[in-house]
Amino acid sequence: MGEHGVTSASADTGSQQHYKGRRSCSHCSVVRNENKELRRTVADQARLLSLLAPETHPASPSLNCIYWLYAPTKWHSKSWRTEWNRIMPSLDGLGHYLAPDITPIIWEQHRARRRQQEQRGGGAPCEHTLNIELGRLKTMLDWAVANQMIKFNPLAAAAYVKTKSQRETAPKPYDVEDLLVAVEDVRDKRLCDGDDDGRRSKQLRAFVLLLFDSMLRFNEARHLRRDQIGPTGDYIVPGDHCKSGRPRTVTITPRTLEAIDAVPRHPHTQLLFASPETGALLGEQTLRGWYNWAKKAAGLDARAAPGEKVTPHCLRHGGATAADAAGARPGALQAALGHAHMRTTERYLHRESAESAHHVAAVMQEATRAPPQRARIDRHKK
Repeated sequence: MGEHGVTSASADTGSQQHYKGRRSCSHCSVVRNENKELRRTVADQARLLSLLAPETHPASPSLNCIYWLYAPTKWHSKSWRTEWNRIMPSLDGLGHYLAPDITPIIWEQHRARRRQQEQRGGGAPCEHTLNIELGRLKTMLDWAVANQMIKFNPLAAAAYVKTKSQRETAPKPYDVEDLLVAVEDVRDKRLCDGDDDGRRSKQLRAFVLLLFDSMLRFNEARHLRRDQIGPTGDYIVPGDHCKSGRPRTVTITPRTLEAIDAVPRHPHTQLLFASPETGALLGEQTLRGWYNWAKKAAGLDARAAPGEKVTPHCLRHGGATAADAAGARPGALQAALGHAHMRTTERYLHRESAESAHHVAAVMQEATRAPPQRARIDRHKK
């Protein structure tokens, strides 16, 4: 019985160990399956995250870092100041971002914030200005790619907002007269009443007439020197200040020469638009600020085309349109404006649509004129 008892006990023990072994093997298979499913889920999540937000190397340069290396390569350019004005808003909003992280979505968010910001001259920036800022930012990032600072330009796919490519606003001569009246009230607010010598208003008057009568560009007029004006009013615009890089000759009108002579001379410079304290050339923002104040006082923006403002460049358009309406030859206008192609000059001439409207009105007036009394009686008898 002892043997049988031992035998049965050992058999029971073996069967229990075998059952525990089977139970242990089934449990391990369940754990293995769970681990496989977990690894598969983690891999799917990692793949999804890599598609949504590509990982940026921690050593990637920020946009500010790229700018500080990019700017010295452009300081020698004569257009650097203008380019700097279009880069700084992007640096203020996106400078702390790592360059590869500035995706088109980040740019659109920045653009939406820019639409709510007020510029120095008042009002939010237009879409054309924001397109220029995007173009400048793309150029800087392309430079970073070319110099192996980043592997790709993250804004290459960013799209420009469609805008009107041609200005429709051309101030009329009476609009310019209203502007010149408002110019007389431009004063230095830092001085007491009666202490202002009127230099600002005189300089701004000469500036407006140079843009309208002589059809100069903004910086062409700003850099004008008295000693380069001929006895008959001929003035050779230096090629350094021309958009095309080629000098051209314009003739300053008598009323513009009178406005130039009215500006007090500075003893140390021949510049017309010089600071009275230092004799240095007045900045672009200074002249634009004076112009915007006078334009607002004259209410010119209310007469502009829908969605546009009467900018200083619009005066150049208005002058070309007025000269064309007075009978100026197209070739002479092209030379005065400094255009290489007549097609560009045609964009500055807004006379055709107005003349067509006047012609149609005259025809309709003639067509609807009442017939003579005798003709009406004859028709009634018939």
